Amino acid sequence: MMDADEAERRRRIAALAPYLRELGSRTLETYAKAGILDAIPDNVLPIADALFKRRDDGFTYHPHGAVYLNITREGELQLALPGGAVPLHEGITKYLQLAREPDLEDASALDGATEWFPPPRFVLVVETSRLYIESVAPSGRSGISTGLVLLDKYANERAQLFVEGFRAAL
Repeated sequence: MMDADEAERRRRIAALAPYLRELGSRTLETYAKAGILDAIPDNVLPIADALFKRRDDGFTYHPHGAVYLNITREGELQLALPGGAVPLHEGITKYLQLAREPDLEDASALDGATEWFPPPRFVLVVETSRLYIESVAPSGRSGISTGLVLLDKYANERAQLFVEGFRAAL
């Protein structure tokens, strides 16, 4: 039996389903417009910075830094975890903190991060239902938002890095 806090988090995540579907569709469209979906046959792609290499039989890529989100060819956002990826709306509960808008600045935990790739961390503002993710900039990258970042901004920035890496290998 789940406790009241977990039930509340699950209820709020369920309410975000249309937003998550739309964000997944936009991300998939970004990859499609760049030609990534035609060039790479993978069913799941990271939403992350990556180094691409052209091979005789296509492309290979290696993500830089932590990969917290994937996108499927169906446009579903996934939470990328060491044990495997799960649909974002199913896996996020364990990593989600509810916060009030005035407490948002205090909710960031970057100063205390001790791991190279800390586990994913999400914050949902209860008054607005705005979803944030804790973001660490990939090494050597400037202009990338860090700290608590709106999930759509994070996904857009990381998808753009993936596209830029792909285009550099063309």
